[in-house]
Amino acid sequence: MKKKAQILGLPLILVFSLIVGAFILLYGAKVILDLTEEADYVEFLDQLEDFDATLNSFGNYDVGSSKVYSFSVSENIETLCFSSNSMEGSCTFNGEACSAELEGELELVFDEDYNVYIFPQGLYDRNRFTIESFQTLEGNPLCISNGKDLLIQSQKEFVGISYYEK
Repeated sequence: MKKKAQILGLPLILVFSLIVGAFILLYGAKVILDLTEEADYVEFLDQLEDFDATLNSFGNYDVGSSKVYSFSVSENIETLCFSSNSMEGSCTFNGEACSAELEGELELVFDEDYNVYIFPQGLYDRNRFTIESFQTLEGNPLCISNGKDLLIQSQKEFVGISYYEK
C-alpha cells in the first residue's frame, strides 16, 4: 500500500515542479525586458548629455561654426522636440509644419522648466528634460524623427539648432 501512494504522488510533484519552473522562466524574461528598457533609457540619457556638452562647447567657437549632430536613440522613441524658452512660434517637424496632433501633444506637456521632450509620452519615467544654452533657428518647437540630424550653429549671442536633411 505504501508504494501505491508514492507512485500516485510522483506525477503531482512533477506537475508542481513544471509550474514552478515556468514561473521562474517568466520572471527571468520579465527581468531581462526591464533591464533592456533601462539600458535604452540610460543610452538616451548619455546621448542627451553628449548633445548638451556639444552645445556648451559650441558657445566657445567662432560665429558661423557648425556641426551636424545625429540623434539615433532607442527605436521606441519616435520624436524628439526642442523648444526655446517659450512655445511661441510655429512648430516644425523634420523641416515641415507639425501636425495638429503633435502640436496638441506639445501643448499638453509643455512646461517652462523643460525644453526637450520625447514622444510617445509615458515611454520612460521622465519624458521632459532640460538643456541649457540653445535656441531653435527654424520653428519653435523644433521636432525631429528618431535617427534624423540637427545642425548646430554658433551664433553671436547663442548656439542655434535647426533640422538638417542629408
